[in-house]
Amino acid sequence: MTTHNDIQAQKDFYDTYWEDMKPLGTYKVMRTQWILGQLSAIKKQLKNNGDLKLLDMGCGDGRLVSLWKEVTGADTYGIELSPKAVNSAQKRYPFVSYKAGDATSTDYESEMFDIVVCQEVLEHIDKQEYLVNECSRIIKEGGYLILTTPNKYYFDRRHGGNYSNQPIEQILDKKRLFDLVCPSFNILSYETLIYAKGDNGAYKVLTNRVILAILRRLGVLNTYKQWLLKRGYGLHHAVVLKKH
Repeated sequence: MTTHNDIQAQKDFYDTYWEDMKPLGTYKVMRTQWILGQLSAIKKQLKNNGDLKLLDMGCGDGRLVSLWKEVTGADTYGIELSPKAVNSAQKRYPFVSYKAGDATSTDYESEMFDIVVCQEVLEHIDKQEYLVNECSRIIKEGGYLILTTPNKYYFDRRHGGNYSNQPIEQILDKKRLFDLVCPSFNILSYETLIYAKGDNGAYKVLTNRVILAILRRLGVLNTYKQWLLKRGYGLHHAVVLKKH
């Protein structure tokens, strides 16, 4: 079980981690674009468009929550472990309701949210089932969870492995991810995001430079890369889930 000292150490880390508002990296921009597309599609499915509530679970420096609001028009909320990040976000984006807290045990009301976005958070949680269960508790019946997390299949076949260096690193393969979410959610869509060349296993063939050169000459390289992402070979799992 995670102790108070463990949580405090993580708070201290993320207070520093989110201290400076660095420009968004390319990978985060690509994930953000995908999430915005999913939010736009979900908004069309929800009937109570005038009274939507959306939570960003593990919102970091908070800037992306404002984008979620622009697309959905929802009352938007963000929760983040770092109090300093939350204080800064609330000053920058006063139209969003931010809160400092543990994503695995929030004090939000049950079935409060129509949509929860959880981007690159699950892998930094000790008891991952607690986070999924908390998402299920606070999402309305028929509500949506949009989730991204690193793809263990890829990083296990990359020289150097996972390049993140945060206090907890528990990246998941597809089976483990599905085992976590399926008790509470239906999987509406699954894909992986961000094509990258791997070093070992299947990637020796799938991202071989000779094969890629041939596909480029044939004019089908981009189609091939999209096929790889759909088949689960990208950097990040990306799932859209609907609560039972």
